[in-house]
Amino acid sequence: MRLHAAYKAHGSGPEFWQTYQALMFTVSDRTGDPRIKVANEMARLAAGMGVTEKALFV
Repeated sequence: MRLHAAYKAHGSGPEFWQTYQALMFTVSDRTGDPRIKVANEMARLAAGMGVTEKALFV
């Protein structure tokens, strides 16, 4: 997964968050899901990978 690869390569630095944001917009455009739903799922993924201690949900 691209997000996991970005985390392994960059930790939780700016490059990771740029990848995170790009993926969020790409997924919402491809699936047609509202960006809020995609943002919440991405937050769950980031928390599950250990990128952040606590995810904030919209």
